[in-house]
Formats: sequence, structure tokens, C-alpha cells
Amino acid sequence: MKNTVEYIANEAGQRTAVVVSYAEWEKMRQKLSRLQQKVRVLQGIRNGLREVKAAGERNEPLQSLQAFLDES
Repeated sequence: MKNTVEYIANEAGQRTAVVVSYAEWEKMRQKLSRLQQKVRVLQGIRNGLREVKAAGERNEPLQSLQAFLDES
């Protein structure tokens, strides 16, 4: 299946919209979903590292990995 892209233009010839096939739309939607999940994971890691740094600056004890896993 050939992926075609169609552009819709206004009277001045400026592109105002894009039309893609449903199959192409689904591929883009799935890729977006994967990228959004990746962003959520990376943000979680960043937040966790910030918490560890802040706890270290306050000399607070951190929960061990085993204790964390036992909670889950």
C-alpha cells in the first residue's frame, strides 16, 4: 500500500491541513503512544533521581530496593 499525503491549501496557496490514509494515521498514533510512554518513564526516573539527591542533601535514610519490592 502506497502511503500518500494530501495537502489542503487556502486561497493564498498556503497549506492548512494534511490528509493521510487511515493506516498511516494508525501507525503515527501508535508511535506517538510509545513515545508518550517513554517520556513518562524518563520523567519518573528523573523525579526519582531528584528525590534521591534531595534526601542525600538532608541526610535522610533511603528505602532499600528490597523494601521497595516487598511493598509492591
